[in-house]
Amino acid sequence: MESPLDFSKVNFIVDNEGHKTAAILPYELYQQLMALKSLIAAPDEAVETQAEFEFAVKQAVAFGYPVGAKHKPNFVVTKGSTANISDADSLRPAVQALRDQLIQEHVLCHEGDVLQFMRDYQFSSPSAAACMIAGNARSGLDAWVDRWGKSLKVRGYGKKR
Repeated sequence: MESPLDFSKVNFIVDNEGHKTAAILPYELYQQLMALKSLIAAPDEAVETQAEFEFAVKQAVAFGYPVGAKHKPNFVVTKGSTANISDADSLRPAVQALRDQLIQEHVLCHEGDVLQFMRDYQFSSPSAAACMIAGNARSGLDAWVDRWGKSLKVRGYGKKR
């Protein structure tokens, strides 16, 4: 079977003893190899790579990532994330109704003092996700931060085109 990867343009750097010490390859081939690497990554490693943003408030800790258009992204909260059980009176009725629906559908389940996500769930916006997690009104573009403490807003999400 023929390989879909074209290695004919790969050149090697060889040391004085004839051992290959490095490879020089076209960027397109490098990109294909990196894509393959991500496909064969261990399942836990793949989840960690995708869940690049975190939001912690009170007892809840949630992880997720934006999907879709950068100027108006949806937001996926990953399995195992938690949300606060109590919610403020100021929480929009639509968010309260969604919380009730997710509990009925067993997407969210009571786990001690928090609600736990039993599977990944895609929200219509980072703010909808942050409001659900916190139990009160939040700006998702400010609430979700990466491992360096940079918010979605700082990373360029939510900006008008």
